[in-house]
Amino acid sequence: MIIEMDTRMKHTNEFADTLTKEQRDRARDMMARQFAELLARSPDENLYWNESTTDLIDLSHCVYMSEKLVDGQGRPSGFRSIVKRACDVLHVPVPSNPYSMAFNARNRKGVRQTSLFSRYCWLMYVRQDSQPLNGMIKRMKNEE
Repeated sequence: MIIEMDTRMKHTNEFADTLTKEQRDRARDMMARQFAELLARSPDENLYWNESTTDLIDLSHCVYMSEKLVDGQGRPSGFRSIVKRACDVLHVPVPSNPYSMAFNARNRKGVRQTSLFSRYCWLMYVRQDSQPLNGMIKRMKNEE
């Protein structure tokens, strides 16, 4: 018995790849809006990132590429400034080379390491979660 393999068949490992362009665009807009709200928070609010540092850098890069965050002069915010602010607000050490981390996050392979954007889309469309980033953040209580 001979089994033929169709090498042209692409196996999709990313949930986001199964969505329409409009759905992906909507998710990117929502993610950028929610991330911008998060960056406007104060580090004194004791918010902590629950996912990996690579995921936070992946999120920062995705929002940076969307050019939806602008600085005080109306220009798109720089990647390094977005990373610094995100790390400050979420109490994560700032990586020495966030560009390298973003590159590595974009080139993840395998089902076990899907992109943060794909997981965000899954939470948004399958779980019907209107604020997917909220589950990735926890608030620590002040001990006073």
